Amino acid sequence: MKVIIYDTTNAFLTPGGKTTHALKLQKELTQLGVHIEFSRWWDKSQEDCDIIHFLTPTPHIARLAKSKGKKTFLSMIFDFESNKTKKEQKKTILKNYIIEKLPGTLSSNAYWKAFQYMDFVHFMHEQDRKTALSYFPKYLKKEQTIIIPHAYDPTDMDISEDLDIAKMGFPNKYLISCANISERKQSVLLAKYAKKAKVPIVFIGSSNESDPYFKKFKAEIDKKYVFYPGYVSKEWKDCIEKNASGYVLLSKGESGCIAVYEAAAYKIPLLLSNLPWAWGYDTPTDIKFCDFQNEAKAIEQIHQFYEHASHLNHSPFKIYTWNEVAQMYKDAYSQLLSCHNQ
Repeated sequence: MKVIIYDTTNAFLTPGGKTTHALKLQKELTQLGVHIEFSRWWDKSQEDCDIIHFLTPTPHIARLAKSKGKKTFLSMIFDFESNKTKKEQKKTILKNYIIEKLPGTLSSNAYWKAFQYMDFVHFMHEQDRKTALSYFPKYLKKEQTIIIPHAYDPTDMDISEDLDIAKMGFPNKYLISCANISERKQSVLLAKYAKKAKVPIVFIGSSNESDPYFKKFKAEIDKKYVFYPGYVSKEWKDCIEKNASGYVLLSKGESGCIAVYEAAAYKIPLLLSNLPWAWGYDTPTDIKFCDFQNEAKAIEQIHQFYEHASHLNHSPFKIYTWNEVAQMYKDAYSQLLSCHNQ
């Protein structure tokens, strides 16, 4: 079995979960005996692959892959659409319908045209799948879809024995928010709420110094309620997370969010946006939801969450390691190869 992972954007241009997903998948599937490589556009030796695993829906490449007899698998990120209001979703469906009627490449290059060339379309949770099925009934059938969640890597944990959390200067009790400092993650909003709720939150994540949004975030750092040690090493990340009492993320949309799985592995409670992306975690026991659009309510929810947050004796929802998840992908690949070409 030879699999090629295909995407269109350089990791250094869009750092984040997609890159982590690809790297963990490649590493763990290799250990499971799958010959898996990243797409190299110049390398003709990759033409003997059995499956192309797309990380983005590219219609003309998907069509070409099928014409060459390749099996196709798409990991579909549908976070923004799943988290729109019903009214906004109806507008988007109407807009897509209009695009369908347009001539030439305006219609043929629409991303959803790739679905008809995919043997499997993979989603990270049920909310994304339901939304996609409602958007594209012409191009996407449920039996063509599969759900495989994100995961955590146990080798990234318990690696900070030599580090002393006291050196960071954080309060004895604090929450963490591990995410890129960005508009989508609503880092500035959470920082403002943290100060108003008088709740210390440590932000961990990459940033762009020239980004106006990051400059707004930096202005909120007071080292009393808003802490930002920056993008830290794996060892310091482990130290900070294992000493945290809870995790907060007010993101506008996610397709799983690897950072949430990693926080769950530390057995701490979660406070997430009260949006569909946060409702899709498997068998939740200790997930609270924040109505971030209502400032007074959100501040109270953050305060109450902090007051009760503490380490658990179990994960706040059912989680998997990357090795376990890689086996799910391998099983899906095997299922594809056992089928006749469609």
